[in-house]
Amino acid sequence: EEGTARDALAVRDFRRVYISSFASNVGRWMQTVILGVFAFELTEDPSFTTLVVFAQMFPLLALSLVGGSLADSVDRRKLLIVTQLWQVLWAVVLAWQAWDDEISRNLLLFIVFMTGLGQALFAPAFNAILPGLVGRENLSAAISLNSAQMNGSRVIGPAVGAVLVSALGVGAVFAINAATYLFVIAALATVTIPTARSNGGSGSNRVLGGIRVARRAPQVGRPLLIMTLFSFLCLPFIGLMPVVAELNLGVDAESETYGLLYASFGLGALGGAVSVGTVLLRRPKDQIVRLTLLLFAVALAGLALVRSPGPAYPLLFLVGLFYFTMPTALSTFLQQHLAEEIRGRVMALWVVSFGGTVAITNLFSGMIVEATSVTAVMLAGAAAAVVLAIGIRLESGPIVGEDLIEAEPIES
Repeated sequence: EEGTARDALAVRDFRRVYISSFASNVGRWMQTVILGVFAFELTEDPSFTTLVVFAQMFPLLALSLVGGSLADSVDRRKLLIVTQLWQVLWAVVLAWQAWDDEISRNLLLFIVFMTGLGQALFAPAFNAILPGLVGRENLSAAISLNSAQMNGSRVIGPAVGAVLVSALGVGAVFAINAATYLFVIAALATVTIPTARSNGGSGSNRVLGGIRVARRAPQVGRPLLIMTLFSFLCLPFIGLMPVVAELNLGVDAESETYGLLYASFGLGALGGAVSVGTVLLRRPKDQIVRLTLLLFAVALAGLALVRSPGPAYPLLFLVGLFYFTMPTALSTFLQQHLAEEIRGRVMALWVVSFGGTVAITNLFSGMIVEATSVTAVMLAGAAAAVVLAIGIRLESGPIVGEDLIEAEPIES
């Protein structure tokens, strides 16, 4: 029987990492939201705003496979701590350079890109240690809780960031974010990190082994395919939130109203993440994915058509609710089918599908907005979600391990 959220939180090491990660994510979401607003206010250019998102996300696309390989072959504790220290360094540089609310476009893109490099190597390893901290029986609850803290930080981070940026300035918000990484570093230094039991194999298998598993095992490949298509087709609006606020809703992206709008989205996402490990714990994951894709489509279409903040609050809540219920259910389904020795490499593909793909989408979405409208981009995303709900099904199967990678060499 699957463990509950209470069972997962009763495990000391998971609880310690969970709480520290929440504190760090509050800082990260403070910076993420303020960074988007800062980029737009600096240039009043939607394309540059999406280019900043691309610079932040592109390393996830380019280096996550390397991060996954490292997660399955080196000391995970050292890898996690070093990559967090790297992000501290660049968060401090960003705070220093943006302290007077002025920074060149190229320097801003460079700093954001360098920060993304650290996250690209950190994320696969962090996702890989989760089951070992709580045990497979508590996996669904742990993934749900982890998603919940990330989305709880979406609620708190933007709200706190909006207050702090008006009182202290952009640079101070970025400096506070740098300090929050230290909570995670302290937690990682004091818990038992599960080790990978990979037998190594060829260099190509170390880097590309996750791709082989996804290709040969539908119970792994289907969730990754759904998430990739969802991110690529349905989520361009994420990087365009300041543009949606200013152009569609008439809301200043530096105002408290914008912070509350973003918090509504985050509150919905929090509810969606919590639901998978609580009220939906016993529901078939395939059923959850299909239903939430359809409901997401309806909510996103509604948001695309409103022109005032009043109705946008509940619609953003619903978009967040269904947007994050679906990936949380998918991630649970995926991780339940993975053996420990390949978890880092496969979860690197998850990081690419959930984060890296958004980099490509957001690179082009600003140009598409300029050629059409932000409303058209959102309606297209809603239509794509309907097609995904109808066209793709999850397929259960046995737990897969490294033997599946070695069954057929990858041709270079």
